[in-house]
Amino acid sequence: MVKFSLLLAQIGVILTLNEFDVVQSMSRVHVPVGNDGDGQYSAATKGCFDVIQAASPLVLDEISKQYPQQRSTGSNAYHIADYGTADAGTSLGLLSKMVKQIRRISGVEDKEVVLHYEDQLTNEWKSVFNHVLGNIEVRDAYDNLVESPMGLGNVFVEACGVTFHKQCYPSESIDFGVSFTAMHWLSTSPASLKGTPAMHAVRCLSPAVEERDQAAHDWSCILEARSKELVKGGRFVCVNFCCSEEGYFLGQTDSGVSMWDSFEASWNKLKEQGLIDEDERLGVSFPSYYRKNSELLEGIANVPSLRVSSIAEKIVRCPYRELWRSGKTGMTARQYAEWFVPTTRTWSHSTFKEALREGREDKEEVLEQFWENYMDLVELDPSSHGMDYVHNYIVLEKL
Repeated sequence: MVKFSLLLAQIGVILTLNEFDVVQSMSRVHVPVGNDGDGQYSAATKGCFDVIQAASPLVLDEISKQYPQQRSTGSNAYHIADYGTADAGTSLGLLSKMVKQIRRISGVEDKEVVLHYEDQLTNEWKSVFNHVLGNIEVRDAYDNLVESPMGLGNVFVEACGVTFHKQCYPSESIDFGVSFTAMHWLSTSPASLKGTPAMHAVRCLSPAVEERDQAAHDWSCILEARSKELVKGGRFVCVNFCCSEEGYFLGQTDSGVSMWDSFEASWNKLKEQGLIDEDERLGVSFPSYYRKNSELLEGIANVPSLRVSSIAEKIVRCPYRELWRSGKTGMTARQYAEWFVPTTRTWSHSTFKEALREGREDKEEVLEQFWENYMDLVELDPSSHGMDYVHNYIVLEKL
């Protein structure tokens, strides 16, 4: 408890007891991969740059519609919150564009802008600041250098480790909120899929009721929190994994083989190799939920202070697979497998680890073999393997 309290103090967080429970629960749901400070998430999650690029026109257009908020007291700085930021690398370019757009619209060339980076307590906070301060260079999937907003001057940075399922900032303090590929994570894990081969709620033939209900509850909490935090006229752009009208979702579209089929085959092979038992084979239960547009809209209808400006589904093709198919990588099939597979690992490793029997001391060794199995599978036919992103892009306005 003492170490936990000290860490909270370091990142400037004050929690009630109920909020403390939520933070502890969330920190067990999704654990980042890699050493904090290395920036491994952005280095291995190149598709997120394309997802955010697809959202950029929406964000900049909403800023142009938004009358610059004049505060009656204190600083007149413009406040941006990046919810579920991970290591902050993938959103750097957009936040730089937002700062420039805010200054154009306001007519104040050196207008102060505050960036509030939000994520769970166990986030890679060293990596966040290494990226924002330029200590680690950020490049997208096409090797383009990504600009950091700190270089624009009069930009201030803060971090919050409360988790976006709760109110993170004072009421009416945020001018613009953004969130990219984050709010599908549940605040707690129902783990109802343990004992089945489904792995994820979206793969179930009949609704995963516990995950569905938890997702509905979480979405309501998320919306209530954002409605309190936003100033009147404030915007929130939420880009989140979804199950589309066509039945497409992350890693399973009309292009290539299903990533989830590959996960299942690679995981099942561990049992054939004598590394896991039957309970472990059926022990994977992802603590996330891909909402449909109807589920999003149903939740928003219960928060009268928020208005939907727009909502749309978009598929962003896997840049790894697209670059391989273009013939521009110069890689062998094995090199492609070793390049691509880590982008699936960054967000799933902790869930697979959770499926292994408690007390095992060889968990990481087993998981290394799992990822080796996946790479072997990809190497056989690289052009079939990728991870397409399927998102809903929603814009909300605080009335």
